[in-house]
Amino acid sequence: MKKNKNWQTLDPAAIIKKTGNSYQYKTGNWVPKNIEFIKKNCINCGMCWVNCPDDAIILDENQNVIGIDLDHCKKCGICTKNCPANKNPDPQKHALVFLEKK
Repeated sequence: MKKNKNWQTLDPAAIIKKTGNSYQYKTGNWVPKNIEFIKKNCINCGMCWVNCPDDAIILDENQNVIGIDLDHCKKCGICTKNCPANKNPDPQKHALVFLEKK
């Protein structure tokens, strides 16, 4: 009879034993594209920040969006899909856009 594996039987190198350590690892190079924040098009609704699973949206002391932490952004695109400015049919008015890495 084959024994089922669970997290306790995995190779210890595959287990993150402490939470909250994502800032110790730069994961922003996982995807071959970059995301750009265009401040002049941002309406500061905060929808990108609320929906970002990587906590990669940077806010200033007044809670205004001022950029993206590209070292930790995994380019999932959730922010681009939830950004009201990105609903504008004119791409020149979008606040969050994907660019190919050079």
